[in-house]
Amino acid sequence: MGTRENKRSWLLWVVLLAAAAASAEASAQQDQEQRQLQLQQQQMQQQQQLQQLQQLQLQQQQQQSANAESSKGLSSAYLDCRKQASGVYDQQRCIERERRLQEQRMTKAYDTLRYRLGGRDRATLMDAQYTWLQSDAQARDLDKALGGHGQAAALQSAEAALERVSSRANELEKYTRINP
Repeated sequence: MGTRENKRSWLLWVVLLAAAAASAEASAQQDQEQRQLQLQQQQMQQQQQLQQLQQLQLQQQQQQSANAESSKGLSSAYLDCRKQASGVYDQQRCIERERRLQEQRMTKAYDTLRYRLGGRDRATLMDAQYTWLQSDAQARDLDKALGGHGQAAALQSAEAALERVSSRANELEKYTRINP
């Protein structure tokens, strides 16, 4: 009987050890799964933070671009119009409206200077404006000749013309501030 009880005792120990080993293995596997889950959650948080950072950078770039455009003298209405434009024709309408505004700015600054200045200075201003107008006409002709045909070429030519007029208006307005 002693051997039978020894066998039972040994068998019980083997079963207990096997159960303990299985339990330890299950616990280790559960710990590993929890670590993997935590790692995945951290990676997701990092990805979300990276996306948020990229969105902020994009917004800053857009803001800087808008600030650069408005510092060129282009109106905020034009910038909004271009953002909302759904096609080439809408964009061309935005450009044409803004070009008229910029031409008005240029004319107003030119007239202000013309009435402030006298004699040779006025004649120099008038000659310079006439030369600029000729140069602008030549630039438009060159845009048409080199720009090609089609909607994209027409849009590019219109944008270039708008930038020239806006730049000239800025230049003349600067002189109105210098010569009050």
